[in-house]
Amino acid sequence: MLIYFFYIFLGDITISRKTRFIDGVKKGIPITFGYVPMGIGYAAIAMKAGFTSLQTISMSFLVYAGAGQIIAASMALSSASVMAIILTNFVVNLRYFVMSTCVLNKIEDANLVQRIFAAHLTVDESFAMFSLSDDSSIWTYLGISLTSWLSWCLGAAIGVVTLNLLPVIVTNSFNISLYALFVAILVPSIKESKQIALLVLITAILNIVLSQFLGNWSLIVSTLAGAAAGMYIVDDEYLLSGDA
Repeated sequence: MLIYFFYIFLGDITISRKTRFIDGVKKGIPITFGYVPMGIGYAAIAMKAGFTSLQTISMSFLVYAGAGQIIAASMALSSASVMAIILTNFVVNLRYFVMSTCVLNKIEDANLVQRIFAAHLTVDESFAMFSLSDDSSIWTYLGISLTSWLSWCLGAAIGVVTLNLLPVIVTNSFNISLYALFVAILVPSIKESKQIALLVLITAILNIVLSQFLGNWSLIVSTLAGAAAGMYIVDDEYLLSGDA
């Protein structure tokens, strides 16, 4: 059965496909420099929230949502309900539907198993890297995305192993990784658009106010409210320019 799966997944690997896969791996290497430390930061939050080592690493392999994993671990740390965690991640990760669709529309000569696997490996960085590439081969995309996925899992594994050996003050410092991630994502857009800056401010204020009444559900409500407000605040020209 296992041999049959690999036969379906790999197909007939020609020299051209190997070359494209290796080229994808090379393109994915820069992503690893951000993913490994972020994976360690996620592991720090997950283990502090009470996740076991196996649960922490397995979540990286099976969920692979980056910011979504950090949000889930942070919400678990603050004793959020399971339903609140699921719905928050559903809202935050809705963008993957669009990204996966774009990737699958671009790739060529991919069977069903390869497409399913490619969809699981779609995240912001691998999507951006592949979108900027002129290559439309599934093997190039798998090279990029597999490298990214394994580096994220490696970061989580390193975190699980090393965090138990580090002083508490050091492990606690990794908890700022979530905030650092969102700052890195938001700052470029805020610098380019006052409308985006206003939208971020409105959403942040909504979250702070609603948290007094809704608890962890405030993140879901403020995110949806911010997205609705963005339809009227942010110009269509800015979104279509590709800078957003």
